[in-house]
Amino acid sequence: MHHTLTKIIDLSDSWIQYYEDDQKSNNPKYNDFYKWWETYFNWILEEMEEVKEQIKPNNSVHLEDELWDVLWGYVCILQIFKKKWYITDVKKVFERSYKKLSERIEAHHQQDSTTYWSWIKTKKKQKEELKDEHNYLYWCDNKKDS
Repeated sequence: MHHTLTKIIDLSDSWIQYYEDDQKSNNPKYNDFYKWWETYFNWILEEMEEVKEQIKPNNSVHLEDELWDVLWGYVCILQIFKKKWYITDVKKVFERSYKKLSERIEAHHQQDSTTYWSWIKTKKKQKEELKDEHNYLYWCDNKKDS
């Protein structure tokens, strides 16, 4: 699975690079390339409607196909954000996601799993860590941004 996700990320990188190269050419066909994150975002919303339509028994092939479209749009948005330096690395988003969820789930399992407070407490701690990381990276007071 990890290998497949890496291949998808690499594929999207070459896809986005094609459009970035076109934009740098003398006669670009895709002038608004860096606005594409908005296009992909809207496309994902449309695809989610198609996903809803495919949620039914004995329909995994079509449902998986629609879910793929959502994933592709998401990964392409991440690549555009990377090219625009909004994020440093596409894989970092997935690493951060794993860390976030694994910490919350582990804390939840260590305490009484019928309570929601362990999840909330871990989430609060993680928000503080994010604020500290942000302040460290950007040397600013995060109170205005949160």
